[in-house]
Amino acid sequence: MEYKDVIKDLKNNQLKNLYLLYGTEHYLIDHTINTLKKEIIDEAFEQLNFQVIDGQEAGVNTIINACETLPFIGKSRMIVIKDLECFTGKRNNISEEEEKKLLEYLKNIPNTTYLFFVSKQDVDQRKKIIKAIKNYGDIIVCSKLGEKDIYKWTQKSFHKYNKEIKDREIRLLIEMIGYLDKNSQKTLEDLDQEIHKLCSYVGDRKTILKEDIENLAPKTIENNIFTLVEAIGTQNVEKALYLFNDMLIEGEAETKILYMITRQFRHLFQIKIMENQGYTPMAIGPKLGLKQFVVKKYLGQAKNFNIQNLKQSLKVCLSTDEAIKKGRIDGKIGMEMLIVQFAAKSKKAY
Repeated sequence: MEYKDVIKDLKNNQLKNLYLLYGTEHYLIDHTINTLKKEIIDEAFEQLNFQVIDGQEAGVNTIINACETLPFIGKSRMIVIKDLECFTGKRNNISEEEEKKLLEYLKNIPNTTYLFFVSKQDVDQRKKIIKAIKNYGDIIVCSKLGEKDIYKWTQKSFHKYNKEIKDREIRLLIEMIGYLDKNSQKTLEDLDQEIHKLCSYVGDRKTILKEDIENLAPKTIENNIFTLVEAIGTQNVEKALYLFNDMLIEGEAETKILYMITRQFRHLFQIKIMENQGYTPMAIGPKLGLKQFVVKKYLGQAKNFNIQNLKQSLKVCLSTDEAIKKGRIDGKIGMEMLIVQFAAKSKKAY
C-alpha cells in the first residue's frame, strides 16, 4: 500500500487497527501519522489517547499495556511505536521471546486501539512480524513520489500558502532541486523547505514566477552542467566560462565537472541518433534509463549540435581527461580550453 491508500481507508471508515509505515520519505510518514491523528483522536484528549513509544527504549510489555489501556472519554486510542528493531535484520532492543509474545498479541488488538509501527529504515520482508502485520493489518511504503504525484503534491503545497504556480514553474523547481534525478538524495522535506522559502520571498504576491525559482532554488551540479552545455551550444563562451568557474568556487572538482560534461554529451549523442532513427521521447527514456521529461529537455538541447560534432566532443572530453590525469595540463586551464573550443565550434564540424 501507499500512503494515499491508508488515507482512503480512513475516509471510507475501513481503517484497520494495525499498520506498519516505512520508507525513505520520512516526511510522508509524519504527514500520514498526523493526518490520521486528527481524525482518530479528539484534540481535547490528545494527551490521554495519543501515545508515542520509543521502540529502542520500551519493552513489549509497555507496548501491550499501552494498547490495552481504554480510551479516556473518546472512542479510540492511537499508539505509535517508533524504530522497533525487530523489523530489520538486527534485534538488540527486543528478545526473541518478546518478539513471539508481540506476534501473538497482534492477533487480538482491541477495537478501541489503532497501533502504528514506524520504521525509517528498510524492513526485512522475511521477518515473521512483517508477515503477521500483513495478515492482521497493512504495510504502508512511503517511498519517493513519482513524476505525476510529485507535481500534484507540489501544487497542493503551494495552495496551502494561498499561492498559485503553473506546471512549467513546478517542473523548473523540481528539476532545479533534483528530486527526480537518478540516485538523488533529495526528499519531500527538502522540497517543502524550498516551497516555504519561495512563498516567504514573494510576500503578498499570489503567483510564483520563473524568476523567483531561479533566484532562490538551489542549483544541482546536473542543472549547472545542463546550463553550461546549453551555453556551449549557443556559442555563449562568456556564460559557459562563468558557470564553470562558479562551480569551482562552489567546491566542485575539475575532473567531476568534466565527467558530468562528458556524460551530458554522451546522452545527447545517443538521443540524437535515436531521434534520427524515429524513436519517440517515450521510447527513448526506458532504453537510456532517463525519465521522459529529461529526454524532452535533452532533445531541445540536441538541436544546438549535430551528430558529427557530438561524437567529436566525446573524443575531446576523453583526451582532455587523460591529459589532466597524466599531468600534461593543469585541470582548470584544460577545462577552459575545452569549453572555449566547444563553444566556438558548436553546430560546425570540428
